[in-house]
Amino acid sequence: MKNSLLYFFLILLLSGCIFGKKNNLQNRAFIYSENLKQAQPFFKVYNDSKTTSTLYCNIKTSDFLSIYSSSEKQNKINYILTGNLYLDGEGFAVDSFSISKNIATDTIKEISEKISLQTKEGEKYLLKIKLIDNHKISTTNHSISIDKTNSNKDDYLVFNKKNRLQFSNYFNISDSLFIQNNTKQKKLFIKYYNDYFPLAKPPFSVGEVKSKEIMVDKIFPLISDTTFFILPINKKGIYQILENENTENGMSILAFENDFPKTTFAKDMITPLKYICTNEEFLQLNEIKNQKIAIDKFWLSRTKGEKGQAKKIINTFYKRVEDANTFFTSYKAGWKTDRGMIMIIFGAPNIIYQSKEGESWIYGEKNNAFSLNFTFTKMENKFTNNDYQLNRSLYFKNIWNTAQNAWRDGHAYSDMDIKEKIYEQERRQRQSQLYFWY
Repeated sequence: MKNSLLYFFLILLLSGCIFGKKNNLQNRAFIYSENLKQAQPFFKVYNDSKTTSTLYCNIKTSDFLSIYSSSEKQNKINYILTGNLYLDGEGFAVDSFSISKNIATDTIKEISEKISLQTKEGEKYLLKIKLIDNHKISTTNHSISIDKTNSNKDDYLVFNKKNRLQFSNYFNISDSLFIQNNTKQKKLFIKYYNDYFPLAKPPFSVGEVKSKEIMVDKIFPLISDTTFFILPINKKGIYQILENENTENGMSILAFENDFPKTTFAKDMITPLKYICTNEEFLQLNEIKNQKIAIDKFWLSRTKGEKGQAKKIINTFYKRVEDANTFFTSYKAGWKTDRGMIMIIFGAPNIIYQSKEGESWIYGEKNNAFSLNFTFTKMENKFTNNDYQLNRSLYFKNIWNTAQNAWRDGHAYSDMDIKEKIYEQERRQRQSQLYFWY
């Protein structure tokens, strides 16, 4: 019991060091949850010249609250998008913008904004954005770093074959990408990596974490007479676009199977089961030649043959895998990452705090000693700015086993189960205090 309390307070200490006073932070649980509906814009910065950068913004109109206008006889949304640009570490804005719109949405599914910002070569900036839904009376805050000190991902724009700007960095094999860059060089370089990345270790695995060196498989030049070039994607792996083959900062493209971020092929549906299988069960799954039969057999055994419950739990599990791929893909598929692992097993948290240093996920209530708290530290990574590492602790072993057992018993574990556990712990605490006074 003493050891459990020690690990619990250690987690609180680590979380406090990273996030300080959480009362000053916005709960951003909506970014990973469909149930907490808020506008979720996509942003992309392009350093188009030595003195300017362009912010591209894409928002689904369905993210806003639409109100029917009886006078105009159409549904309308009303929003304000504002931004302030700060020199990194400075307290005054060097540029700003404000966009206010009241538009009909009956025939519009997406809104695109293109905003020019005054930036200087050799500087770093922080862009703070507010998106206000006037009908919903809600505000979301977003922060974007702009680096003009070295060549990096913001020196490139990626378009698909339909000439549509892409905001993510992962694509499917057989895609052909049209890439714009701001350099005048006619010769760029592609470093191709095709390495195996293991899935995340359990949250209670506290052994030394060793970073794996990723080796280059192939380097080839890319020659173009214009600022546009075509990059065919024909293999799974990482394609890193560089101005010089000896540099490490550039644009990284990740290529996956053609159904990614979904998992529709049987061979891809087996590997995430490692999170809830025993080693023996996982080996048996892979020994069955017909992988579709293996998956059906596994889930039906979890639900004692109840097909309706099996279908329900399958949908929940693989929807979480898809969400993990959508939100957490970095240098490897999102389901293999630390945040992906927690998302799959526990579902989306009801409280999320973000800072430059990382993220804190809370299942339960803020400042409740019995709430479950996972803290992720943001890592430096030459391929991505979406790499986060879980602060592991032996304290998580019991809750991990509880969640695993729930899945193995045919029940999709979620934040509601955690809340029920919290209420039970609070009830026992109150009961023990009552006995003490008697």
